[in-house]
Amino acid sequence: MKEPATSKGKWLALTAALLGWMFDGFEMGLFPLVAGPALLDLGVSSNDLSAWLGIVTALFLVGARDGWCVFRLAWRSHRRVQAMMLSVLTYALVSGVAGFATAAWQVGALRFVAALGMGGDGRWA
Repeated sequence: MKEPATSKGKWLALTAALLGWMFDGFEMGLFPLVAGPALLDLGVSSNDLSAWLGIVTALFLVGARDGWCVFRLAWRSHRRVQAMMLSVLTYALVSGVAGFATAAWQVGALRFVAALGMGGDGRWA
């Protein structure tokens, strides 16, 4: 039988979730500002830029949806804390790796995988 969470533990979990959502929101607001110039630097032509922006954004949104499902299954089969840590690590590490992308398709693929982790951290509140 599980022991009930302490009041301090509940506040720590809420704080961690709120910080995660805050950084997710900051990143989602910042990416559209830098995506266009970044994709142009990666060799996307100005004629194809809006299409690539749409593709990368769609991959991110689909990844966030799928991440919620994947990490919900992980939460059911593993312990909750480990599943949350895995989702946050996935989001953080893959977002960092995306900074080293050398092609537009790599940005889209890495944003999809990062969004899996972002979608997963919404499950815990």
